[in-house]
Amino acid sequence: MKTLEVKIAYLDDDFNIVERNKDFYTYFETVGFTYTQIDNLVAPEQKEKFLDFVKNNKSIDKFRVFRFKKITGEYFQNIVTVSEDMLNGKTYRSLHIVTIISAVDFIKESLTYEKFTAYALSLTNEFIFVYRQADHIFRMHNFMKEKNTLVYEQDIDSWKTQILEDGLISKKDTVEFETKINELKECRPSFSMTVNSSLRFSHSMFENLIFKAVRAEIDGETYMVGRMMPEIVVEQTQKSNEIIEELKIDSLTGTYNKKAILNFAQNRFVDGTKDGAMLAIVDLDHFKPVNDAYGHLAGDKVLAKAGEILKKIVGNNGVVGRYGGDEFLLVLEDMGQENVFRGLFRTICFDIEGAFKDMFTDIKVTASVGAAKYKKDGKNFDELFKKADFCLYRAKDKGRNRYVFFREDLHGELFKKASEAKTEGIKYDVREVLELKSMANFLLDLSESPKQAGYILLAHMLETYNLDSISIYYGQNMERKLSLGTAPDNLAEAKYVHTSEFKTAMNGSLFLRVDFTTDLPDCAKPFGKILDDRGIKSTIQCVLGSLENPSGLITFDRLKEGALWAEYEVNCCVMFGAAVNLLSEEKIQKLFA
Repeated sequence: MKTLEVKIAYLDDDFNIVERNKDFYTYFETVGFTYTQIDNLVAPEQKEKFLDFVKNNKSIDKFRVFRFKKITGEYFQNIVTVSEDMLNGKTYRSLHIVTIISAVDFIKESLTYEKFTAYALSLTNEFIFVYRQADHIFRMHNFMKEKNTLVYEQDIDSWKTQILEDGLISKKDTVEFETKINELKECRPSFSMTVNSSLRFSHSMFENLIFKAVRAEIDGETYMVGRMMPEIVVEQTQKSNEIIEELKIDSLTGTYNKKAILNFAQNRFVDGTKDGAMLAIVDLDHFKPVNDAYGHLAGDKVLAKAGEILKKIVGNNGVVGRYGGDEFLLVLEDMGQENVFRGLFRTICFDIEGAFKDMFTDIKVTASVGAAKYKKDGKNFDELFKKADFCLYRAKDKGRNRYVFFREDLHGELFKKASEAKTEGIKYDVREVLELKSMANFLLDLSESPKQAGYILLAHMLETYNLDSISIYYGQNMERKLSLGTAPDNLAEAKYVHTSEFKTAMNGSLFLRVDFTTDLPDCAKPFGKILDDRGIKSTIQCVLGSLENPSGLITFDRLKEGALWAEYEVNCCVMFGAAVNLLSEEKIQKLFA
């Protein structure tokens, strides 16, 4: 849905403008600051009525239409309401101004939103066409997931010729098509045409399309305004509203229900459709304990709020549906750039965590997200869903409240193994137990055989945590004494441990966790630059010795991309560092030998 841009000005008793919002300045541009009195922006012949209206009305429910001057010198009609508002502890008249055009568009969209849903505008391709008799221009718009794309804008005869030459009308209907287009040009009160065409798909997939239009007189000009729909959709819209709603909307969350979102996703991810879309699964963490402890009414409130948040974040970039229980399915468009979908997924996790932060004292409701990209990760819905579902379980495995999108280099082999074993993934609690067992074995063997015990655990962590490099630096010059994985030459030493930037970032602790170098607090950003220069995207760093006199440093690094660390990963890394810190100098040297 569009948002309504409201221009607001605060006035004192003499109608001086004491404050204005951004939309006010944007609309009036410099004129909004050239004039200090609001009446100077009103058309001269309306000034007296305007001042009387502002002076005698304080109810937001009453409105009038006045013409306001813009920087170009032109006057435009605006709806005006007046109320009283507090600003800096004082009461002022608050003037709310909305352009007629934007108000009409907003109202139209508000009134027709449910109708659009009923007619499946968001679930099928629908086309709206307009023919203007004065200049014979024919325009056609395609609505898809509430987006409006201009498909054609040309002389109607040239459009007719192009459609026929492109073979978009079946041969048996070419005469009917030409006859009907000539009829459309006559602008009769109503128009109807049914032809077998592939116009919606621009290839050999033909279907019966129905064109319906009515005549409209706008500003003295004659138009034909209509819709082009598949015959099957017209048949469906003739069913009762109850059936339509049952087929499409989940009443609890306001998102599309399982049948509708699956139908849309399955039709979206097929050959011939645009690349760069993504399929994402969002699952609410710790939802079952909410139902168990607080009852289903509380659970319903969580689901309703989650649906509201997801629809707001996704907006016009995709479609949201409730797949079942506490799981939502998202079909996202224009996700070609990694920073775009990373930002969207991060916002989902952040907003859902924030929404329920204070709702339950003992339960932390968050969200885990798994995603896969079309066509890179799959050429149809089934392939994408399996990989997104796999990534969702990876997000759960790594501690929840995070997103994982499919990457062949990171997940390909694991996905293949899971598919062959027909398993979804290792549950988080099982994973935590396995990691603690690995740590226990390391601690038992560390004293007797430091090198073997350390290598076994670090090799396990490197693979299991999807790390690029693990390094141990030691000595005054902090030279790299041991490394696993891919450790570039610029990681051969870590002298930065002696810098003030490093010590400030450590904030008195012997370990530091960095999920994303871009998200460091301001005080740690200088150290973030050091990490960026070394090509490190996220890291856990454990100091050996003390901050004042460090003897060594252990780093667990991700070089390709940043990612949230699972709590068990952080705990195991810190435990490893603490265990090494307890070793004697002799045994530490054996670790490097």
